[in-house]
Amino acid sequence: MPNSGSLALLNEGADEVVQNSGRGSRRRSPVWNHFEELTNEGKAICIHCRSKLAYHQGLGISHLRNHITTACKELPPDIDRSSIFPKGVSSLDVRSSVLDPKLVGDFMTKFWITANISFKKIENGFFKRMMKLAHPSLEVHDRQTLKRDCMSVYQEEKKKIADGFSNIDSCVSFTSDMWMSAQNLGYICLTAHFIDEEFNLHKHLINFKQVPHPHNADAIHSTIMDCLHEWDLSNRTFAFTLDNATSNDGAIQKLKDTLWRHMPFQGSDLHVRCTTHILNLIAQDGMEIIQNIIEPVRNVIKHISSSNSRLQIFNTIPHQFNLRPKRGFTLDVPTRWNSTYDMLEEALEYKDALTHYANLQNIQGPNLEQWNLADRVCKFLKNFADATKVFSQHNSPSSHRYVEEVWGIRELLFDEKNISDKFLKVLCDDMKSKFDKYWDEPNKILLVASLLDPRYKLVFLKYCLMKVYGEEVADSKANAALIWFKAYYSRYESMPQRSYQSNVSSSPEVGGSASPLSFLSGKRKLGLEFALFRHQRRPQCSRRPEVDTYLYDPLVPSREGEEFDVLGWWKRNQDQYPVLAKMSRDFLAIPLSTVASESTFNTASIMIDKYRNSLSSETVEALICAKDWLKEYLSDDEDDDGEVTTA
Repeated sequence: MPNSGSLALLNEGADEVVQNSGRGSRRRSPVWNHFEELTNEGKAICIHCRSKLAYHQGLGISHLRNHITTACKELPPDIDRSSIFPKGVSSLDVRSSVLDPKLVGDFMTKFWITANISFKKIENGFFKRMMKLAHPSLEVHDRQTLKRDCMSVYQEEKKKIADGFSNIDSCVSFTSDMWMSAQNLGYICLTAHFIDEEFNLHKHLINFKQVPHPHNADAIHSTIMDCLHEWDLSNRTFAFTLDNATSNDGAIQKLKDTLWRHMPFQGSDLHVRCTTHILNLIAQDGMEIIQNIIEPVRNVIKHISSSNSRLQIFNTIPHQFNLRPKRGFTLDVPTRWNSTYDMLEEALEYKDALTHYANLQNIQGPNLEQWNLADRVCKFLKNFADATKVFSQHNSPSSHRYVEEVWGIRELLFDEKNISDKFLKVLCDDMKSKFDKYWDEPNKILLVASLLDPRYKLVFLKYCLMKVYGEEVADSKANAALIWFKAYYSRYESMPQRSYQSNVSSSPEVGGSASPLSFLSGKRKLGLEFALFRHQRRPQCSRRPEVDTYLYDPLVPSREGEEFDVLGWWKRNQDQYPVLAKMSRDFLAIPLSTVASESTFNTASIMIDKYRNSLSSETVEALICAKDWLKEYLSDDEDDDGEVTTA
């Protein structure tokens, strides 16, 4: 059975650094003492030699460790490379340690969950022998006992998540998506997003429920409501982010009637359409036009990737152009524009080597004009790739960047430089129609979230609108967004507020037993009494409402390339704007994409394949959710099973 002592063991290790706070924190490897993550670039940079290496969550960090221990030429001489990363326990430690069979059993259960291992594998004869050889007291249970232990871990972790929900006073937003198993069974993945009182963003997979057939709006609505009631979240539900499936539209209409009647405007626009899905539709519209440019690049990479011997031949070439050999090239999937972008970006770096290889092998490679066109296409698509990264992030807020990113794409499609380029003009024209279909009228809830970015507020929205519609229409549209902003502000203002009083406003009352006035006398006491009296009698009509103060206060300066911590800003300024700070916790938790839910499907496809399909839907849900929750206890280099899915 699970032993709670294992969690203490998991949290040991002075060599690791805790990031953020609360249950949702992850432990970080010592490698991050020497690297900084460049989230927008998908890279990590060495703080010593400034080398950039590929990195994103789920990629692993062994190459970063190797760089520090062997390759970095600027590592300070006082740092011993051999002692940077902790080594395993010594033989002396092993001899003197006392084995706890229950603790080992608990870790074995958690290993089974996180590694997606079939229950029947625990009855393997060699595994049983290995465990007995490790220690005679280690008893290996049968598959039914293992299943019960896994379910106990699930219930234990579920209670912690539920307790976390009960201790917050903010609303919860959700992402949801449908997945079909190899047996043609439909499952809904429901992920909760919220910001706690310390302004930390949390994400929890809370359900992976089977949906009854047919998978229509009624079935989806019923399943989602069952999940919300199970977690007692139906009265705290805020926004839902879903893709553009017709059945989702019908389900959301029913959710509006069930959940959002009390909301301003009856919850209109609390249905957020997945922005990465829309961006994918826009970008994919232009892919057919550039096939003639991409095909020669794709053909050369296909030729190299078709066998190890060809890759070895290619790797004799890069050093001639001061490039490193390649372990392999990225080959795109024609229906996924982002994979095409990745292929072009990599190929352009090696274009001289690829051209030389094509000439040596006597195959048709890209000519100079085609390479130039590929370069222009790659630079064009980079804007979509950067926006996708912003929309897809779920470990930091993204909703406040909605206007910035959407208008950035619009500017790209209407840019004079691109329109004057005959080739890119055709590309832009094809994409504009899809952009107008989905984003000509922006989501108003996300406009409200954008106004909660203190760098931009209403000023940036007005500027963007003015560039498109002119000043008069821009004012009208900006005022409509302001009406929504103030309507939600009024709702939050009427809600019971926690005390955010600052030290000045919470001064003790005159004459109180603990009042510092009792230690004063004469003129000093009189002066302080008058100051308090004047503060209490100050006319209320002279003070602007908090929402107006925020909107009219100067914009927070922003620096090019500097990551702005919007949650940190609201945490620091919650005394000044208590109502808006409360409001920001709900609006900034809205996810812009369903990537958080989609990433779970990788685990599901491994767990429920055509060879392993006898698990009940309850067991499937328990294993998938428990795996997601347990991964939060592992550091980056311990978690070798992370997956990142981009739309």
